[in-house]
Amino acid sequence: MVAVSEITRKPTRPGTAMALSAAGFAVLALGFTTSTAAVGGLAATVALAAGLVRGSRRIVDAAGGLFFLSLLFAGASGAGTEALLLAAVGSILAWDLADNARSVGDHLGRETDTLRLELVHAAATLVVLAVGAAVVYGADRAAAGGQPITAVVLLLVGVVALVAVVGR
Repeated sequence: MVAVSEITRKPTRPGTAMALSAAGFAVLALGFTTSTAAVGGLAATVALAAGLVRGSRRIVDAAGGLFFLSLLFAGASGAGTEALLLAAVGSILAWDLADNARSVGDHLGRETDTLRLELVHAAATLVVLAVGAAVVYGADRAAAGGQPITAVVLLLVGVVALVAVVGR
């Protein structure tokens, strides 16, 4: 007789660990901007952890929104480009990895060995984010050198569109 076991449809452990690590990195980077942004990032990390424990897409998405608001606050307070870009890469990576851990866990179950799958996903996402951050950093340096601001804005819109399309 074959034993049939029920699939635990919760976020995977490797994906959860990677998402929370990226969130911690984002909070650390936000700490180099303002303490208020860092507290917002910490609240986002707590929400992300709650979303992963419950397996809730809404809570994970709300955590992404909190990261976004923290980044906006840090940017509005005049934070440096480098710290903002690092925080943005960390927070987007955390949200994406959490969403992926939730999705993979829902489809394959928590017990399935998904480490290789999730490492490849994390690496691909990180490459896309690093390229986007490099373009934004280059645009920032070009804008500081007297380039037309319209070109910089259009370039940034293109990077956001690229990240949005590749992310989904």
